Amino acid sequence: MLDYTFTEEQDILRSSVKEFAQKEISPVIKEMFKIRKIPDSVFKGLSRMNLLGMTVPEEYGGMGADAVTTGIVAEEIAMADPTVSIPVLFLVDNAWSYLVSKYGSEELKEEVLPKVAKGESLMGIASTEPNFGSDIGSMTSRADRNGDKYVLHGEKSFVSLVRDIKERSGGYVTVAKTDMNRGTSGVSLFYMPYIEGKFDITYLEEMGREGSSWGAFRFHDIELEKKYMLGEENKGFKLVHEGFELARGLISVIAAGAAAKSIENGVNYMKTRKAFGQPIGKNQGLQFQLADNVAKIDAARGLGYQALWTYDQEQKHGRFTRFEVSKKMAEAKLLSTTWAFEAINDALQWQGAFGYSKDCPEEWALRGIRSFYLAEGSREIMKHIIARETLGKDFLKQ
Repeated sequence: MLDYTFTEEQDILRSSVKEFAQKEISPVIKEMFKIRKIPDSVFKGLSRMNLLGMTVPEEYGGMGADAVTTGIVAEEIAMADPTVSIPVLFLVDNAWSYLVSKYGSEELKEEVLPKVAKGESLMGIASTEPNFGSDIGSMTSRADRNGDKYVLHGEKSFVSLVRDIKERSGGYVTVAKTDMNRGTSGVSLFYMPYIEGKFDITYLEEMGREGSSWGAFRFHDIELEKKYMLGEENKGFKLVHEGFELARGLISVIAAGAAAKSIENGVNYMKTRKAFGQPIGKNQGLQFQLADNVAKIDAARGLGYQALWTYDQEQKHGRFTRFEVSKKMAEAKLLSTTWAFEAINDALQWQGAFGYSKDCPEEWALRGIRSFYLAEGSREIMKHIIARETLGKDFLKQ
């Protein structure tokens, strides 16, 4: 039998993050709506607690946390920020700084990871382009070899943290073609720092996630030394998926955490709101709906942590294959995001007309969680992965 019990250290960390989130995140959510960015006080708090460098190894100033421990923090932050703006910042920064710590050259790690750990720099992912999302082999961004350097040109779209990375001297884990004729076998992975004058940024407005910045950019004539390549040339396709999978696991527990908080809000409303002389919580129809959502979110949370545990076991001990990890992460993300959205929508419904108002946290959460149907691989891609690993590749349409 598998033991998913959290360690004493993990329980202590959860308590500390819960206290921090309730004191320093929850009270500033309305301010975040007004300024449409994550307040500086939150960045300072996350940095003070070393949460922006959780996956950065200790020798570079980070916590060196595993995926499960990182998930614990992600879940607690999600319960404090119904817009999921701050959880998105947390998961993107930690998922991709982990990939740099694993596959980056020693020179690159010494250059960027201590700054990430201190909160002085942010890490992002630039993969999607205007004409493709998950079909990485179809990208047009390229990295031309010039002696012992590479010159990058291209365009990326629907990129998270664009304003934050610009303002905080960060950079992106970026996929680009080093061989335009080889599909996914010609993809390489780079850390591409933001360089003023080399990026033409267009800011986009999101449906939700009011504090998150989102946009597209063209980049041109960005000359990078070999030290900025992650892994080997033309081997980036497999590597980038390790980052996506960690992000998917974190999304799973974030979605479960946000939904659990919405259920809690809905329950409080059920207990106090009266209709026809009694609390609406006595309505059996609502009770059954509540029971379904509680069971599903508990299951989603467990599957999310199981997926993160599987990731840790594969990364540290090789106990699972990459394909087994991919399947488990896809299952967790597919179910957690779907069930979370449904649970939040029900909690909004329980609150009647107030649920439809801009003052209702469930209205914020519904729009924020909807983004996870698409982010880090759509629901359709998750189903594709699950079917591929269940049936075998021979049964997939070519």
